Amino acid sequence: MQDDDFCRVSVATFNKLAERYAEKYFHSDIYDRYLGEFAKRIRPQGASVLDAACGPGNVSAYLAKARPDLRLVGIDLAKGMIKQAMSRVPSAEFLVKDCRHIDTLDEVFDACAFAFGLSYLTDDDAEQFFTSLNASLKDSAMLYLSTITGEQRFSRFEESASGDKVYLEYRNVDDVVSMVERAGYRVDFMEMIASPANASKSTQDLVLIAQRD
Repeated sequence: MQDDDFCRVSVATFNKLAERYAEKYFHSDIYDRYLGEFAKRIRPQGASVLDAACGPGNVSAYLAKARPDLRLVGIDLAKGMIKQAMSRVPSAEFLVKDCRHIDTLDEVFDACAFAFGLSYLTDDDAEQFFTSLNASLKDSAMLYLSTITGEQRFSRFEESASGDKVYLEYRNVDDVVSMVERAGYRVDFMEMIASPANASKSTQDLVLIAQRD
């Protein structure tokens, strides 16, 4: 199975379960402290922020309240997620778009949030994401990234009782940091946090904030 197929299968599941996912996670506040740190670092006033792999709009919702001056653009390949985001965060703009092809937006952003999107990308797709992102971010742009961590050998399709499949890529902290640094970012903040109590699977999650060199 090719990498594109990995993504296609996961997107189909997220599209199907978008409403259920939103009801489960949209109001979770365990990442608010980190998003607040990110929001404080975004410059200038009126900056444009990309919410990549935005899901039902969790990050955009927080930023819209914390920094109403920001112009927020969220993208996700799952149409169901975009529908949820549009209804929950009407002040932001949301588009059905592959995060591996951000450069096709024809816009340059001051900052990007990538909340758990990396967890569903293989290494090749992750490299494509960062290449595309770098073509669409200004110099010194801020990056917020969160992802699950774990041993790479556990990377696989995970299947629910109903037969829905999602591909999860596990990486250790050093590998994630190295990936971010190779892409041209300086990590300024990093912390580990336990996954939400209602998560389908308990993981240790990495949250980092970095600035493009």
